[in-house]
Amino acid sequence: MKIIRGLLIIAVVIAIGCAHVETAASVRETVSSIIDRLRTTATPEELVAMTPEQALPYLTEEEKEILGTEHLTFTVNVPVVVSVFRDVTQGEVPFWLEEREFQKGSARVQVEDEHFEVWSRPFPAGTVGLGVNSIGGGGDHYFVSIAPVSPQAEVVVSDIHPEQHTLGKMKVGEPVYAGSGDRIAALPEALEGQILLRGDSGRRREAQITGVFQVTEYPATVQPDQILLTWSDDPRTTQTIQWRTNTEVTSGNVRYLEAARAAQAQAADWRVVPAVTVPLKNDILVNDPVCHRHTAVLTGLQPGTTYSYAVSDASTRGWSAAAEFTTAPAEPVSFSFIYQGDVQMGFDGWGKLMETAREKHPEAAFHLLAGDLVNRGNERSYWDSFFHYSGGIFASRPLVPCLGNHEYQHYQPPWMYLEMFTLPENGPETIPPECAYAFEYSNVLFVVLDGNLPASDQAQWLEEQLANSDATWKIAMFHQPVYSAGPYRDNPEIRELWGTLFDKYHLDLALQGHDHAYLRTYPMFGDQRVAGPAEGTIYIVSFSGMKMYELGEHEYTEFGMERIPTYQVLDIDAETNTLTYRAYDVEGAVRDEFVIQK
Repeated sequence: MKIIRGLLIIAVVIAIGCAHVETAASVRETVSSIIDRLRTTATPEELVAMTPEQALPYLTEEEKEILGTEHLTFTVNVPVVVSVFRDVTQGEVPFWLEEREFQKGSARVQVEDEHFEVWSRPFPAGTVGLGVNSIGGGGDHYFVSIAPVSPQAEVVVSDIHPEQHTLGKMKVGEPVYAGSGDRIAALPEALEGQILLRGDSGRRREAQITGVFQVTEYPATVQPDQILLTWSDDPRTTQTIQWRTNTEVTSGNVRYLEAARAAQAQAADWRVVPAVTVPLKNDILVNDPVCHRHTAVLTGLQPGTTYSYAVSDASTRGWSAAAEFTTAPAEPVSFSFIYQGDVQMGFDGWGKLMETAREKHPEAAFHLLAGDLVNRGNERSYWDSFFHYSGGIFASRPLVPCLGNHEYQHYQPPWMYLEMFTLPENGPETIPPECAYAFEYSNVLFVVLDGNLPASDQAQWLEEQLANSDATWKIAMFHQPVYSAGPYRDNPEIRELWGTLFDKYHLDLALQGHDHAYLRTYPMFGDQRVAGPAEGTIYIVSFSGMKMYELGEHEYTEFGMERIPTYQVLDIDAETNTLTYRAYDVEGAVRDEFVIQK
């Protein structure tokens, strides 16, 4: 059932969230076919080390024709000279430039602080087809200029596909990428005024077939691992449990019992729930391309109760080591939870942060992660490292994740995230299931949003969640910040649409990531600083991995810091209606704190 739903999700995400990066089906299919063939004709060692030059002989002439002509197409009304501007740091020269008799010139164009060399050739009037950026994945995407062969002719460019490749003019200050701020800093006089056909930086690795093959350091075995608690329904009465094995294990079960009875329990006392088992396939893994994911949903649980559980190892008909989970309370009680921003990379450093959090805050009920859990969300080796360095903490404390841009790897659907995590399906009907959701725990409403998909598609649902909840506290989590920590980033649509609703219904906290620096805003209302948290929302940006960015100077910043990964503990006191927030570093030292009293 999960795998069928996953296929539907992918289709919907392509239609809704990724329409602006549509790839020609023939290119996608060709790349997939080449990767499948390479797996069967080269050794694992050859695959991992293969260069673009070594891969080319494996391509058929038909495949080279598709990859050399169908990545970017457009129509011109008169004969033209087409110039392709290639990143000089790319290393690999796209095979189709030389094979199609493009000539390399001596001129260069400077974009920001990077340089691009010029490859040109004439084309007759009609359709012009250009090839993929690279089969090795290196360098920035190329951009294009178009000039008439006859100086008196007027060029009309039409039928651009994919359509996000917009037109401009070759001049200093002009952006060379659709949706990006990278601008021309210097160019030869001869190129000035020519038609600019912008590239799309998100498509630069679209046809990558080398440098993609990987060896996971943590392959699946017959022993259950990556045991994970999430919620896909009411946290008071249900618990979802997921785990992984290799393909020798074709089924699994969860057994569970109230922890108070577990020590004296007989075999017949345990309740057993069968799992749904589906394959998770990732062809780029040369040593473990397919594993089995097992998911069981326990229902009819008692609120505020601790349960002991184990998952089955079908190969030996034994059970994993016992672990415990605790259901959400039926009535408001005091509790704490942990929130972190981007992990993304540097899992060993993040693992040390997790060790500190577990040692110093064992009472935390669950963990929130605000997106970019891994660097490449559709490559399983990253997830294998993520789970390994988590130290097994998610086997006893539920994980509440949201989608970051790196789960949408290269703007593709986040299919692996959606297959990895079983989450609530109570989000907006206008976006795929599990991308946004909401739940209540004690006296807190948690709303999880997807900043990668249109904010407008989630605004009505968000308003319904905030308006219809009588929870004492209202907290939202999403990846792209309303108020950015970095000096050059901004998300005006999210601020305009969601920020207005946060003001209207008094959101207490927005927990975010994305910018890889630490930021806490003043309480904000109507895009202005206000006197205190009773009048506005506090916005947090944090990160927990080893990727670090510059912190910008902003009028909305009350506290910020760079290059210090943190975890945050939020304590909710139900008796005094107090929220205490503290940010801790890897040593467990408090780096930031505040209190909200209602």
